[in-house]
Order: sequence, then structure tokens, then C-alpha cells
Amino acid sequence: MNTVAYQIARCDSHLSTSSQPLHFVQRLDYATSGVLCMAKSRPAAASAGKAFEKRLTRKYYLAIVRGHVGFELADVDYGVGADPETLHSNHKMLARTSSSQTIQVRSAQTRMLLLETGWYQRSPVSVLLLKPITGLSLGSLKKLGRRHQLRVHCNAIGHTILGDYTYSDRSDCSPHRMFLHASRLVLPVDKEVIDVQTKTPYFSDEGFLQHWKSDRVAYPYKTKGDFNDVCDVIDKSYVLGVNYKMYNCTN
Repeated sequence: MNTVAYQIARCDSHLSTSSQPLHFVQRLDYATSGVLCMAKSRPAAASAGKAFEKRLTRKYYLAIVRGHVGFELADVDYGVGADPETLHSNHKMLARTSSSQTIQVRSAQTRMLLLETGWYQRSPVSVLLLKPITGLSLGSLKKLGRRHQLRVHCNAIGHTILGDYTYSDRSDCSPHRMFLHASRLVLPVDKEVIDVQTKTPYFSDEGFLQHWKSDRVAYPYKTKGDFNDVCDVIDKSYVLGVNYKMYNCTN
């Protein structure tokens, strides 16, 4: 059985009757890799869940998007809601822009930092560090709140994530995966701050490397120390001397 619960515990670990129950505090899209928060007890799940709901967690994702972005740092402030044209099918989400017809909208903000530009299969791409400012808790996902937030925001600014079949209108099917990876999670709980970081799989993937060519590195990010440094950059309320862009419903 190809499920997270089965791979790390038992095939019935998602059931309350299991001898080894797992409680999902958050979820990742099926095509997204990386850090995922689960708890082994209800009290632990409740503690972690409160941190997500109160937006005390910090989450950092590494994405490769189509095109060379025209900024070094950007804030995307588009609400995310359901696309009325797909509401009863695949529940594709949509950014609330001045021209979109979105329903069930909830506020959503994402900060983006350019790390590197390059080429994939001779097409321009950019490596971005993404930080969702609004929480992506399991509760909000069940209400269709900000599901696919990062994918929707990248698509809304004209830079769809490489390999995102859904938000490229089913056209980006040549890459062997979607290039969105949950790289780091900082989770404050009752007695400690849990800080989990995972290696980015892209640059050890021969299927990617044979089509990839680097162009310009804006920030080094491939070691653990360098990645922590770029997380510190994106955490700042402002960064002097950078090419900054704000996306909202007025532009």
C-alpha cells in the first residue's frame, strides 16, 4: 500500500482502533515531497495543531518555477478560493485577483525569494524559496481554505511550478515530478522547538540534472548552513537593496 502511514507504521495507522495510530497534523499535496508533521498521540497532535492554527510554525519550501522571475524578493497577497468551474470535479483552487471569479475565498500570503536562475530542457526556470505566511493546517484544508496555496500563487504571478500538471492546464507533463519540496519545518511545542530540515532531492536526481543548467546563483542554498541563512533572509520584514515586488488585487 503506497501511503505514508503504511510506509512508516502500519496499514491501519490512520484508524483510531490501530495499535500504532498516527495523527496527521498537516498534509502535503500528493506530488509534493518533504517534511510532513504527524503525531503518535492525541495530546501531541493537539499541541502541534494549535501551533499551526496560531501561525507559530515556520515552513519553507523549495520550488522550481517556469520562467525567470522579475524580482529578488516578492510578497504575494492573493486570497485563495475554489474555482467555480471545477468545484464539483477536482476542486482546483484559484487566486483572488482583480479578474478572477473565485468563491469560498480565504486570505493567503506567500513570500518568495529568488535563489537561482537556470534552464530546464532549454527553457528558463527559477529556483525559489517559498514561505507561506498564512497557516496550512489540516483544519483549513478540510474547509477548502488555502489548499494548493503555493501552487496557486506561483501560477497567479505567471510562474507555474515546473511539472505542475494541474495548474499548467495539463500542459506541463514532460518533467518526471512536480518540483515543490517542503524543505524545513520549525514547530514550537510545549517543551521545545522542533526544527526539521531535509535535503532537497532535485540536485541528486539524475532525471533532473541531465536537463538542468545553472545560469546565476543569487544566494547559495544547497548546504544546511546556507539554507538556514536564506531562511533568515526571507524571515526579515524587509531586505535593503533588493528588487522587491508586491502582488495584490490592486496590481
